[in-house]
Amino acid sequence: MVVSLYDRIPLNNGYTIPRIGLGTAGLSGAEAEEAVFYALNQGYRLIDTAASYDNEEEVGRGINLAINAGISRDEIFVVTKIAPEDMGFNKTIDAFEASLERLNTQYIDLLLIHKPAKDDEVTLDTWRAMEDIYASGRVQSIGVSNFSRGHLAMLLDEAKVRPAVNQYQMYPGASDRSTNGYCDDENIVSMAYSPLKKGKVQKERRLMSISENYDKSPEQIALRWSIDRNVVPIPQSGNKDHIRDNINIFDFSLSDNDMTILNNLDVPRKDRDTGDGGGNTDRTNRRKNIQKGRGSGTGRMRH
Repeated sequence: MVVSLYDRIPLNNGYTIPRIGLGTAGLSGAEAEEAVFYALNQGYRLIDTAASYDNEEEVGRGINLAINAGISRDEIFVVTKIAPEDMGFNKTIDAFEASLERLNTQYIDLLLIHKPAKDDEVTLDTWRAMEDIYASGRVQSIGVSNFSRGHLAMLLDEAKVRPAVNQYQMYPGASDRSTNGYCDDENIVSMAYSPLKKGKVQKERRLMSISENYDKSPEQIALRWSIDRNVVPIPQSGNKDHIRDNINIFDFSLSDNDMTILNNLDVPRKDRDTGDGGGNTDRTNRRKNIQKGRGSGTGRMRH
């Protein structure tokens, strides 16, 4: 059982990642800076941003305010992403340098491809540039976002450095069992954006019912569901009450029965089982999935 906000998950390259983070998509200006600073002072240690969010400077200021207030940079896990328009070998190198400058930090903890390109070769050239950046020591880990299992299989066939993380949308009712199971099989940590269904999980009747048994909110149940699945949720918020409440989830764990109920929310009733997490297609089908995934461009950026 994860019992502390400061517990971490090991990555496949020897580094570790915090169990929960603050998403900053949609935050800008003073709101972004203040949210990051407040979250870090509340105990968050993972901050997620992206070039496409147009807030790296503000996020960087919030991080540096926290460092100046006494939080060690080594404790903070900074995530940013290569935007679709910046993909390709040389453009990726330039984009990384720009992100590093905007964030005003000496290194990035995790650099992600924001979404796969329609052309697999563009994705691979981007990854090769990220491998070079990783080798330079200015990025501690590299990974991807919005990659299906087909995209991942294609990348794993060519990569010298395996992706450490895949960030994609996940919440109770949209567990993406196929991608999640594949990531687990390949020792790739799943990171969930929109883990609260953009604020709509409170409308799910079964989440509301379960939350009453734990004296927690539906949002807290949804986040604990991610934690108990060994997924890293990154709820987005600029609201201080929500930022604080979203980490008040480490004093309980969901029962096996409740996990089964939540795991089955996105499964047709006739196909529901005992809820073992699922999503594991036989490895002999992997080549078929690779071909399906090539160039499909199914990943979608979040906003």
